[in-house]
Amino acid sequence: MDLPPDFATTLTMFQDRGILNESPERIQSRLALAVQTVALQGGERNLQDLGIGDWTLGVLEKLKTALHKELCDQEKKTVKDNYKELLNKASSPEGVTAVAAVVLKIVAVINPTFAVSSVVIFLSIWLLKRGLNHWCGLPA
Repeated sequence: MDLPPDFATTLTMFQDRGILNESPERIQSRLALAVQTVALQGGERNLQDLGIGDWTLGVLEKLKTALHKELCDQEKKTVKDNYKELLNKASSPEGVTAVAAVVLKIVAVINPTFAVSSVVIFLSIWLLKRGLNHWCGLPA
């Protein structure tokens, strides 16, 4: 699956604004806002039922759980062998792009509405900031 057409432009904008250097907690906040924005633009029905905060947490947990299952060897508690090359990627534009290619595939399966540049980039930065091996050592 190809990255969204505006991916490179969005990533450059994020880099120019210093977002790639922000803490994982700040990236998590930006990710939540990106999910909410996409949901509101897409007219997600569940927002009114659950409240936007609870709904956003639920979406993020589904995405993170699916990514954990895809990227992590559940028995070894490390990154799967076929994703080991991602360990050497820093929070650089090249690193974010490499991780985003994997993230996009998972997001598109879980909920294609969120397969947009902002959500994919923030998820990718968050994963790189958390440290893939560290994150894979945590329970899914």
